[in-house]
Amino acid sequence: MDQSSIYPKTLREILNDSTEPPTPIVDDGLLLNGTILIIVGPPKSKKTFICQNLALSIAAGEDFAGFSIPKPKKVLYSLAEGGYYPNRDRLQKMAKNMPEKALDNFMMSTFSYLPLDEQEPYERMKSLIEQSKPKVLIFDPLIRFHNADENSASQMSEVFGRLRKLIDDYGISIILIHHTGKVESKGGRGTSAIMGEYDSCITLHTVNKNITRLNYDMRHVETPPSNQILFDSNTLWFGNNNPVVDCLQKNGGCMDKKDFFKTYGKPKSTSYKHLKSAVEVGTVSEVDDLLQIV
Repeated sequence: MDQSSIYPKTLREILNDSTEPPTPIVDDGLLLNGTILIIVGPPKSKKTFICQNLALSIAAGEDFAGFSIPKPKKVLYSLAEGGYYPNRDRLQKMAKNMPEKALDNFMMSTFSYLPLDEQEPYERMKSLIEQSKPKVLIFDPLIRFHNADENSASQMSEVFGRLRKLIDDYGISIILIHHTGKVESKGGRGTSAIMGEYDSCITLHTVNKNITRLNYDMRHVETPPSNQILFDSNTLWFGNNNPVVDCLQKNGGCMDKKDFFKTYGKPKSTSYKHLKSAVEVGTVSEVDDLLQIV
């Protein structure tokens, strides 16, 4: 941590300060230095997939699915669901084409349970941070890294107090995976204190098997509009471009349905499936066999 940030500055010093702020880890204010990003979604909404995509992209310093990553940063992924070998196999597939520079920037530790609100596990995590020196620390999922009552504002405030202490002591940023409650529209489960602690939030909503809608909430910058991203089950990566939309864009934004099937380049059954999905989610309209980007 920059010790100079601890000491108070006079208004004169503040007015005369022209130093540049640190480069964001994820641009548009989604993940700034020394902040907490929380990714929220119901079960089976691919929270871990998108978080691992994001972690690998941060390690490589490469953009993905519309997220801009200015510079590579070292990531420590603390995982407490799925076990080592299934996630190893997933990462081997996901990182198949990762650049060499990213291979030592991504680290994963697996746990079954590590309650950071208890002193011994907290010290263990501090030791891991000191050894690996990450700039981004991920806890997946949050519930496995504390033993507090999620409905207790005071207990969860203590948990986040420890997370903020890690941020202050080690100059890191933190990403948390959190589940929605029984009523998905109400956001993350547990006390509102949990959702009051983040600096930025991504909420996942499953549109269909392969399409996920992202809603954002930002505390320090203007909140961007929601968007949809497409999951490729072959690569295990999300992308922000629907292939149907891509095809229409290359042909002026609209085209006859028959021409679409001729140019799409996939079997007709697959083309029908992709087109139907694009129409259902509202990215493409179909009127009298004319397809148009919405």
